[in-house]
Amino acid sequence: MTARLTILFACVLAVVLAGFSWLVFRETSSRFHELDELLLQGKVQLVAEAARNSRSEEELRGWLATSMPGHAGLYIKVLSDTGDLFEHRDLQLPVGLAEEFAGAGEAKDWRRTAHSFHAKRFEVSLGGDVSKKLSVIAAVDTRQHTDFLDVLSMKTLGYVCFAVMVGTMLGWLASRGGLQPLTTMRARAEQINANKLSERISAQSWPKEMRELANSLNGLLDRLQSDFDRLSAFSANLAHEMRTPVSNLLTVAQVTLAQSRTSDEYRSTIETISEELQDQARTISDMLFLARTENMHALPSVQLVKLDVESQSLVDFYDVTASEKALNFAVRGSARVHGDRLMIRRAISNLLSNAVKYAQPASTIEISINTAEGKVSLAITNRGEEIPVASQASLFDRFVRLSSPSVKDAGGLGLGLAITKAIMRAHHGQVKLSSLAGANTFVLEFEKVVSPSH
Repeated sequence: MTARLTILFACVLAVVLAGFSWLVFRETSSRFHELDELLLQGKVQLVAEAARNSRSEEELRGWLATSMPGHAGLYIKVLSDTGDLFEHRDLQLPVGLAEEFAGAGEAKDWRRTAHSFHAKRFEVSLGGDVSKKLSVIAAVDTRQHTDFLDVLSMKTLGYVCFAVMVGTMLGWLASRGGLQPLTTMRARAEQINANKLSERISAQSWPKEMRELANSLNGLLDRLQSDFDRLSAFSANLAHEMRTPVSNLLTVAQVTLAQSRTSDEYRSTIETISEELQDQARTISDMLFLARTENMHALPSVQLVKLDVESQSLVDFYDVTASEKALNFAVRGSARVHGDRLMIRRAISNLLSNAVKYAQPASTIEISINTAEGKVSLAITNRGEEIPVASQASLFDRFVRLSSPSVKDAGGLGLGLAITKAIMRAHHGQVKLSSLAGANTFVLEFEKVVSPSH
């Protein structure tokens, strides 16, 4: 980046200096040309006035011979029908210049080798008689001006080259100093690793642009640290959850193998191990499903899901379990959303399972489906112990179980609500919780609404 900024600065400096030099050279050259034109015009008027006041060629020759000496850097040649009438040679006109002025015309600049002239050919009338035409070639020496312009151009070119080199060096120093915070930031970032995720890049004294970059990197580190901490906690929880059943299985197997047993005892042991392994397989399946859902960029399938139909189907499924606690269900409202039907069904099932588990006996579990402000909400409410506000935020984390005095063995690993949250996030929605006056309500909120008439 330093090299790119230096090259860019050098190019910009070269263009600016070249443009300024060209402007100075053009204006100076234009001014010199005006001065040369004014000088030549004055000499032309002098000769024209002399011709107009002379009655003969001899009188004109005498007048020019008297008045022309003393005009430095001037060439005047007067031609008549009979030949050369007068010639003033204060400067040596190169051979061939007169031939280039075959007829009267505008003034022109002429330059060859070391000579530089501003010349013009015109016609005058002798004594005011238009029938007596005389041709006049007038030229002034402009070598002083052209030499000055040559020297000026060479010095300007040298100065531009020198200025570009010096400016490039200063630009390199400025770029290197200006980008020093990036070098410091890189050195600071190289010190951050998995064991030092708490390190941050301080940018209080940096320029605004660098400060914004540092803040963005610090935000990235905050998110990485949060995910890393969550992953570490998940790994620790997973190890803790898996260690106990694996230890139990290993103990049962070792005790069984310690001595000879009957076939019925072996069968009983294998059945116990099989049941425990089924629980572990279900746990692993839930964790894999949760991992896939949290990293899902697109739904496996999108279809029209009738929330009231799916809710009623799940109510029928949980009716047998709910009858043990004399629970009733009430489904109100209807709506349709686009999404993965199996995933939405699982989210509703997780909430309904918790509602049945923690509801007070002989109470009613309400399922309300509403549409408002372009959103669809499915709320499941059960009567039970209030959930403390301090516990509500962490309730959707992995392996978090809600302890309840009324429920001795809640069972499960605390993955249901985490899976529900991941499912809603994959559907660009969210899950909310409110607990008030003995009523716990979990709400699934979908962003996209489908009209019931579809």
